[in-house]
Amino acid sequence: MSAGTKAEVVFTLEQATSELQTLALSTETQIGSVSRVFESLAGHTDAILTLAAAIVQCVDSESVSSVLPKVQTLGAAAKRFIGDRLQATTGIIETVTEEVKLLHQLSLVAQGQKAIAFEIKALSVLTNIEVAHLGAVGAGFQYLATELADFSKSLTQDTQELVSRTEGRRSAIQETRLVLSAELPRQRKELARIELDLGKALAVVDSSLTQLSQTPAQFKMCVEDIARQIAGVVAAIQAHDITRQQIEHVEEAFALIAARMRASGNATPGNLERANPGPGSAGQGSARELPQAYAGLTIQIYQLRTIKETVANWASQIRTCLSGIMGVSTSEVVGIGPVVLEQEREVASQLAYIERLERESEDYSARIQSNLGGLSNLMQLVSEHLQRSKSVRSRLQLLTFNSIIEASRLGAQADTILAIAACIKGVSAEWNQVTEQSGHAMEGILGVVKQTSEVMKAFSETSNQTLRAAQGQTRGCLDDLRSAARSAAGQAQGMKEVTEKMQAKIAEVGNTGDLLDACFGRIDSVLTGIEGIRRQLEIDHPDVTKRYDHGEVEQLFAASYTTEMERDVLRAALGGKALPVAQQTFAGNGVELF
Repeated sequence: MSAGTKAEVVFTLEQATSELQTLALSTETQIGSVSRVFESLAGHTDAILTLAAAIVQCVDSESVSSVLPKVQTLGAAAKRFIGDRLQATTGIIETVTEEVKLLHQLSLVAQGQKAIAFEIKALSVLTNIEVAHLGAVGAGFQYLATELADFSKSLTQDTQELVSRTEGRRSAIQETRLVLSAELPRQRKELARIELDLGKALAVVDSSLTQLSQTPAQFKMCVEDIARQIAGVVAAIQAHDITRQQIEHVEEAFALIAARMRASGNATPGNLERANPGPGSAGQGSARELPQAYAGLTIQIYQLRTIKETVANWASQIRTCLSGIMGVSTSEVVGIGPVVLEQEREVASQLAYIERLERESEDYSARIQSNLGGLSNLMQLVSEHLQRSKSVRSRLQLLTFNSIIEASRLGAQADTILAIAACIKGVSAEWNQVTEQSGHAMEGILGVVKQTSEVMKAFSETSNQTLRAAQGQTRGCLDDLRSAARSAAGQAQGMKEVTEKMQAKIAEVGNTGDLLDACFGRIDSVLTGIEGIRRQLEIDHPDVTKRYDHGEVEQLFAASYTTEMERDVLRAALGGKALPVAQQTFAGNGVELF
């Protein structure tokens, strides 16, 4: 190699060293700024993750997860409540129909009583005429005329009361039938509406709870990924100390090569072709220096390429991280609270609707009970009537017996009285039939009362307990859901504020990747110069690539290496292998050898 060429090599090495020194100085400020910003961003992500964890915990709470089952229970209870009312209303219509038959029987009883009362009144008149005809002989029959007149009057009054109460009851039943006819279709319609509305409400609650549970978790996963990216950037920036040392070691190697080039004698092709000259000759020094210089240049080219790839990874990681932060949106998380609160209000409105139906049902039940209450009064009337009928029957039998005895004593003079006694006996038989009819009516009314009592259990306070218990549980769950939604909304708003701060911070280092690319772009010019020197050596001295000892070269240039990466790069350079894969995430000086 000529003295001019050697001087050119030395100049190129010195110029490369100067470029690397300038690069190191220019990057320190930028690296320090980026480091501070990303450490701040790391703190912000920790704050967001804490808020997200709070939302996830609140969403995963037992009180929130039990909302849907409780609302489902409420829906089932409401359907059962209305269904029981429908069935009971149908049963009441059946009892009313049965009562109409009984009222018809009572009308027949009243007609029979009315006819008997008229017949007894006629017998009373005939008895009075006969008593007057007999004169003193017939004075004993005056009591018969009086008794018959009293019977007639009493039966007439009793009949009128029975007719009046029966007609009143008939009007009440007509009102009940009108109420039931109108209420039954309405209740069926309300039941269908409850099923539809509760089905929609359950679907909405299910969807809201799903969104409530999934969105924070998804957001948390996104932020965790960004947190890992930020940690990687921070670690990479911390590893800048290693990169700086690599650059310094490259500078030292350049200085070493330049110094040895200056100190060595001129080299000729003949020197390189001679086999192992003695250690004291000048040719021997040149023969060793050029191959070692070539190997040293190759190692530094590998080291610079590694540095360039490492910095490119930094820039890529920073860009990815910044892009991820800009893409983080808290809109869904922030919107959770209002959405769930809206659905809570929807379910609450359904709850209020069910409570209104319950109150209407209670009013309806009160009207039904009031209308059916007359049945008990009717039963009491028929019971009293039955007792009087039995008493009348006994008295008629006694009058018949006494009249026959007295008429027999008078003989032929009392034939008319005997005929009246026979008529009284016939009336007594008719009265027996009326009494039997009253007894049958009484039994029928007792059956209707029993049937009505069973049916009315569906309208009792006890039947409402299941629905009210479900209402209470749902109301409590809705309170919990409301509290969870408001808490989530508060935490999400905090997330939004922190995210906005993070995005504002990005503005400070938004072009960091470009700046790093520009700063470390100097490496390209250094590589161009060094690779040119190496190619010139290969042209001037074709055997230079084979005339150095690997062990000597490694010992010469690796003496100051402090990281395993530099040693791996050196071995790859000497072995002609590919560059070691640069790590995307770094761990600071923890990877140093010493």
